[in-house]
Amino acid sequence: MNLPNVTVRQLEYLIAVAETGSLTSAAARCHVSQSAISLALSELEGALDLRLVVRSPRRGASLTAAGTQVLADARRVIAAMGDLGVEARGLSLQVSGVLMVGCYAPIAPFHLPAAIATFEREHPSVSVRFVEGSLPEIQEDLLAGRCEIAFLYDQDVQPGIAVHTLYDQEPKVLLPASHRLRRRRAVSLRELAADPFVLLDVPPSERYFRSVFEAAGVDMVVTHRARSFELARSLVARGIGYSMTVQQPVLSQSYEGLEVLTLPLRDSVPTTPVVLGWAAGGPLTRRAEAFISHCTELFRVLPR
Repeated sequence: MNLPNVTVRQLEYLIAVAETGSLTSAAARCHVSQSAISLALSELEGALDLRLVVRSPRRGASLTAAGTQVLADARRVIAAMGDLGVEARGLSLQVSGVLMVGCYAPIAPFHLPAAIATFEREHPSVSVRFVEGSLPEIQEDLLAGRCEIAFLYDQDVQPGIAVHTLYDQEPKVLLPASHRLRRRRAVSLRELAADPFVLLDVPPSERYFRSVFEAAGVDMVVTHRARSFELARSLVARGIGYSMTVQQPVLSQSYEGLEVLTLPLRDSVPTTPVVLGWAAGGPLTRRAEAFISHCTELFRVLPR
């Protein structure tokens, strides 16, 4: 088997150029000369027989399509190298390093704070960093190596991403405290068909909620769209409409201190499990494996 003559240093320089956007900034980060960065990139391109970086005096340095693909592999190699000493020699059971965690933005407040605080307490040698975004954005981050693991809904999962289910729960309806159905133990969507609907609109939430309405045999007519969960709850609290949610805060008040009622649905509708996802096709780092194990137990016992 012929392996490309690639060094770890070349991969580190490629990552630095991608993250800083210029050879000059990458050289400053890596404490080397700009010519050393340029030479390493040229050698890497020669070894792989690919054009990886476009250099421009005005626009700095940008990755080609091939460079973006190699970047994802480079990040995985560097992460694996960070664990190599401990993994190979078995000298320590300690989990260490920086763990970059992604999270679908609407569910981030329900998962990231608890996961970060308890995981770092259990593994003090690990520093957790995070990034938020839509489901497509976070999955792209996983595939590009910008994060190791991510909290997702099990919706539109892209090829190349493996998942582990944490939990599943049915969606619920959000109503203002003065709503005519406030004394019900559960409601059906057909009873709310004439009311204004506030959609939490962060991709692909609209597609999921449409599937819920379709299962209930009701048309989803959106009156207002909110890009944040708390704005949707605040609109509901003011009586502007009703909404739906999968996650349920412990507190039942909006930012203004107005009550928001959360009622179960009587309809039989599809659910959307919360999962941890990661780029398939390669081994997980020990810190990522530890994070999966930790979150599996954590979200099994946390109240929802």
